[in-house]
Amino acid sequence: MLKNYLKIAFRSLLKDKFFSFLNVTGLAIGIACCLLIVTYVRYELSFDKHFENQENIYRVVIEGRFNGRDFTGVQNPAPAGPTFLDQIPAVEQKLRFRGTGDWIVEYQEKVFNEGDLVFTDETFFDVFKVNMIEGNPEEALTRKNHLAMSETMAKKYFGDEDPLGKTLKLDNAADWTVAGVYEDIPDNTHFHFDFLLSFITRENEYNGQQWLNQNYETYLVLNPNATTADVETQMNDIAIEHMGAELKMYLDMTFDQFKAAGNNFRYFLQPLADVHLKSAGYGGGFEPGSDITYVYIFSAIAAFILVIACINFMNLSTARSANRAKEVGIRKVLGSVRSQLIGQFISESVLITLISGLIGLGLAMLILPFFNNFASREMVIEPMQTLPALLTGALLVGFLAGLYPAFFLSAFSPVKVLKGNLSMGMKSGGLRKVLVTFQFSISILLIIGTFSILNQLQYIQNKNLGFEKDQVLLIHNSYLLGDNIAVFENKIEANPNVSQTSKTWYLPTSSSRSSTVFFPDAVIDQDKGVVSQNWNVDHDYAEVFGLKMVEGRFFSEDMPTDSMAMVINQTAAKSFGIESLDDAIIGDFNEDGSALDRYKVVGIFEDFHYESLREEIGPMILRLGQSNGYMGIKLNASNYQQVIDEARNSWDEMAPGQPFEYTFLDDRFTNMYTAETQLGDIFLIFAVLAIVIACLGLFGLAAFTAQQKTKEVGIRKVLGASISQLIYIMSREVSVLVLISFVVASAAGWYGVNQWLQGFAYRPPVSVMVFLLAGAGAFVIALLTMSYQSIKVAVANPVKALRNE
Repeated sequence: MLKNYLKIAFRSLLKDKFFSFLNVTGLAIGIACCLLIVTYVRYELSFDKHFENQENIYRVVIEGRFNGRDFTGVQNPAPAGPTFLDQIPAVEQKLRFRGTGDWIVEYQEKVFNEGDLVFTDETFFDVFKVNMIEGNPEEALTRKNHLAMSETMAKKYFGDEDPLGKTLKLDNAADWTVAGVYEDIPDNTHFHFDFLLSFITRENEYNGQQWLNQNYETYLVLNPNATTADVETQMNDIAIEHMGAELKMYLDMTFDQFKAAGNNFRYFLQPLADVHLKSAGYGGGFEPGSDITYVYIFSAIAAFILVIACINFMNLSTARSANRAKEVGIRKVLGSVRSQLIGQFISESVLITLISGLIGLGLAMLILPFFNNFASREMVIEPMQTLPALLTGALLVGFLAGLYPAFFLSAFSPVKVLKGNLSMGMKSGGLRKVLVTFQFSISILLIIGTFSILNQLQYIQNKNLGFEKDQVLLIHNSYLLGDNIAVFENKIEANPNVSQTSKTWYLPTSSSRSSTVFFPDAVIDQDKGVVSQNWNVDHDYAEVFGLKMVEGRFFSEDMPTDSMAMVINQTAAKSFGIESLDDAIIGDFNEDGSALDRYKVVGIFEDFHYESLREEIGPMILRLGQSNGYMGIKLNASNYQQVIDEARNSWDEMAPGQPFEYTFLDDRFTNMYTAETQLGDIFLIFAVLAIVIACLGLFGLAAFTAQQKTKEVGIRKVLGASISQLIYIMSREVSVLVLISFVVASAAGWYGVNQWLQGFAYRPPVSVMVFLLAGAGAFVIALLTMSYQSIKVAVANPVKALRNE
């Protein structure tokens, strides 16, 4: 029986090659899209789950409110980890990290600037059981100036030499001994350290840290039987005790007074598996995470695309009922029962999905490298692992997608069929209209999502940021010039293509950050303390980066008293209650923390976006100070390559053997929104594919409807109908369905876009034009798809249509 079903199924497919091609192509594209998205979602959900005992590893996160501003961060005090381990029985192990930016790493003639270095406790290999290739994991980080490095870095610096015991020079200063080499950390991990530096090297620093200083990322391993809520309660009790003592010491306030002023904080434990996808908006972190919302969105898109492909199959199968109706009628007359007919049509459906599934798998594997480039991932599809699931899914989808056509076709009355009384075409079923409406609603919704993301990105690029990001060249690690830095700077400024230079660690785009508590009028008052960004800059910072003064002045080399002066932004002026610069004083603790130093506010500059537009602008204070991390070069001409070449040549003369690196400020700004750009690209790809799949189905329906209306059109032409009237008659029903789809998609899109934009503190209003463009685009595409067949029938010779009447 099965053999007979398959034989007839193959004959049916070959008999109507055009509709079979549309069915197979639509399903294959849908399955390929679904496979790609499922691969992406599985990859995102797999982060950090490869670590042994990962279900008992937690990251310590602090959240709270201070001086009217909410915060959530992953940096904790240095003593927190050891204290929690000592005082909470459920904590079995602790691990701390301290990132310190880029370092220069040197071995013999090899010198590179490396960014993935971190100081860490000796317990790293106990908590994250990364495989050690060479060395003893229990001893590698137990001695001062010892480090472990990744396998890739070992090959980069030592080639085929044995790395153990070799010495690397870090930052042109201390020598570090290689005590271990470990396997490269997998891509699906929320950190990728290439060098692990022993924390004990900085023992004096981190042992003396206070609870109010939040600089270390802390991980805890809990007993499997522990309750996280109980551990969090104990953590907060301990933190309140220690922080309360320091609040009393430095701010002369108790923790109760701290809370009464509207401030608070709370520690909680974040499961390791949640770090990658559930850290949106968290301050700190080793690498930018993703957002679980995107996983949900892409999962829904995968389901929608597959459903659209299945809808196409159902629509085409039921619409083609006329071609199979007489076959069904004759079969019934000859004794076929309904169950046999259902089996026949379901077997045809399953056969199509199996063929489509195999083609879809091939397409997915072919497209995956390009998809990896868009998503910045290194995902793989293993055919032998994917095939069983794919075949099972194809069987299930084939069964479900073929269920309705099978029951629909098998229910035909043989008397009506053989008399020719069966209704056919686009109007033969209300369910078909619902399905067409649904698939175009999804397509329009995807277009709305794509346009909205692109609209937000355009808003970000065009918004007045409060600083000038164009024509600014950044030379990295300018401190490597040492005593030659002034000579280098003068030589650069002598170039006619350069207007000014400035040296700083702090850039208007994401880079180094530093927060400090300041007090207005230099008086310690727990109700008036303001947490503000605290940046050291030079006299030319405002000119190079285009800061706009709204009151007062910037620092001047002609004013020696500026060493005890501050320049603040508008938000800081409001936070400190400064209405006039005449007597504006701000206090900061001196080096030993015993009293406040008094700083005169000499200027207020316009707020600028020093963080992503997801974050609100906070208070900022600029002070004069030595800060030679970057040298910003303001260009006054487009011939930037000549400036780069001259800077490189001068660098090689004044800092021989040191790596020369540079970027442009506008590129750094763009990189802040890589996730949104990638999201827009991926949305656009799948929106286009969803429309293609929907149009394949619509094209098939249009072709079949046109075929069924051939005689009607011939009669209308004979009676005087124009071609435009005929096209209107053929296309009006689809136009109505697309209009209904637009209304449904707009309602869902309005809600979804508003929810997504909530993640940005600065955003444009939801654009009605986005919705109109999406609807118009879908309408034009559907109309063109339908019109091709309509015009084909409308311009045909009516004599041919009526010849056999």
